[in-house]
Amino acid sequence: MIPKWTLPAIDGARVATDSLVRNTIYAGAQIDILCLCQQDEKANTFEMKKSWGVGEVFVLPRKIPSGKYEKTLYYFKSLLLSPHIPLTFSSFYDESLKRETFKIIETQKYDCIVLDGLHLGIIFFAGWRFIKPQESKIIYRAHNIEADLWKKAYKEKANPLLKVVLYLQALLVEKFERTIIDMSDGIAPIAQEDADVIGEINPSKQKMLIPLGLNFDNPLKQEIQDTTKFLFIGRLDWPPNRDGLEWILKEVWPTVIKQRPQVKLKIVGSGNKSWLNQYTHLPGIEIVGFVDDIQDAYQDCQFTIVPITYGSGTRIKVIEAFSMNRKLISTKMGVQGANLRDEDYILAESRTGWIKTLTEISLDSAALNQLALSREYMASQFGERNIGKRFYDWLTSL
Repeated sequence: MIPKWTLPAIDGARVATDSLVRNTIYAGAQIDILCLCQQDEKANTFEMKKSWGVGEVFVLPRKIPSGKYEKTLYYFKSLLLSPHIPLTFSSFYDESLKRETFKIIETQKYDCIVLDGLHLGIIFFAGWRFIKPQESKIIYRAHNIEADLWKKAYKEKANPLLKVVLYLQALLVEKFERTIIDMSDGIAPIAQEDADVIGEINPSKQKMLIPLGLNFDNPLKQEIQDTTKFLFIGRLDWPPNRDGLEWILKEVWPTVIKQRPQVKLKIVGSGNKSWLNQYTHLPGIEIVGFVDDIQDAYQDCQFTIVPITYGSGTRIKVIEAFSMNRKLISTKMGVQGANLRDEDYILAESRTGWIKTLTEISLDSAALNQLALSREYMASQFGERNIGKRFYDWLTSL
């Protein structure tokens, strides 16, 4: 089960799903897809069958308004009618959607139902009672610890009313997340840090670390060039991405460009990028937004930056940097879950550290040699064929 139409794979979550499905099938699994996408998403079932090699593709649209006023009214109504359900889960908590989902599940009689993300779990709830499908095991694919994002949000808000609302939502998300962990037959977290948290919540729960998998077979050529160009890539309206990039643009880049006028920063990603309009005046900034071919994002850059300071899960952009043969500059939080060694990336934490790194770093033969060693190390851990087989073998063992 997936919560949005995954093709084309334009963000980290979609890339992770795309890779896991393809390679679990390659390992021997027979997979059908049930997509609970938003009603305005374009779903091409033929494309998905051809690209993934899946059997059936079922699409059940979630009815959620697109207009700002209509959406506000929708969430207000959800808050009144279902106060025990987190607001961002509301569109999944629909009786007709649940009926259609259970009809498909009961007809097909699956061995395992994999929930690709936390929100899908709400389908199996009536109030706080978990209704487990007969003859099927529920597997929760944990992309992150969702409650952590909500806790971070309410702590940062200054408005007292908004702070209270976000705090109450964080409690609901945390309670629901713990219930899903308890009721699932198995948990497949992406990051080791998340696996540790899940182990604390339920020490007896069967779980298997299934990290992100990528193809390392086609690295881009890396050359020493006169102009140094950095790349930020990621969904531009996801709070950890936006906050980290905005901090770089406000606190770091103006000093860097004064000390090193020839450097460039390329910004690539899907999602709403309108907030970046206020930074278009900064020298050296190239705002691209969405690209059709991910290689186009990396082609003319020597380094990728990950200035993330919160959130859980593994960043697809971290593993992707190595698969694309690019040097990585990141915070410690940014590389969480990637199991990197100190020599595999350049660590930058403070404002001073980022300024120093972006001002002084260059690509030389020693850096290229280390990058080759790091790529080999990362491919051994995150090669997508190995990840798909590990997931399939674990599912068959449950």
